[in-house]
Amino acid sequence: MKTRIKREEDTVVVSVDGMVDYETQDNFKENLSKVINSVKKSVMASTDSAPRKIIVNMENLQFVGSSGISTFVQTLKDFNDRLGSPAKYCNVRSEFQKVIQAYDDHKAFEFFESEDQAKDSFDQ
Repeated sequence: MKTRIKREEDTVVVSVDGMVDYETQDNFKENLSKVINSVKKSVMASTDSAPRKIIVNMENLQFVGSSGISTFVQTLKDFNDRLGSPAKYCNVRSEFQKVIQAYDDHKAFEFFESEDQAKDSFDQ
C-alpha cells in the first residue's frame, strides 16, 4: 500500500493506493502521523496557509482478505480523533463504506463521490 500526500493551499489530500492487509498497516499509520504532525505544526505557527481541510482519497484502494480491515478502520478513527476535526473521505467503494460504517460508532466518517465534492463540503 502506498500513501501519497498532496498539499494545495489550505487542503491536504491523502491518497491511498494499493492493497490493504495486516502487513501494510504500520507504513500507513506512519504516513497519517506525518500528516497530523504537519497540520499541527502549521496551525501552531498560525500561518495563513495552515491546512484546515483534510481529504482521504481511496480511489485506488483494494482490500485483501479481512485480516487488515479492522486495523485499517481503527487507524482511520484514530486519525480523525487526533486531527480534532474529522477528515472527509472520497472515492470509497460502497462495500468499504459499509465496513467502515459498521465500525463507526460515533458516525464520524463522511463519504463523498469525488475529491471536489469533499472539498466543497468544507464550505457548507
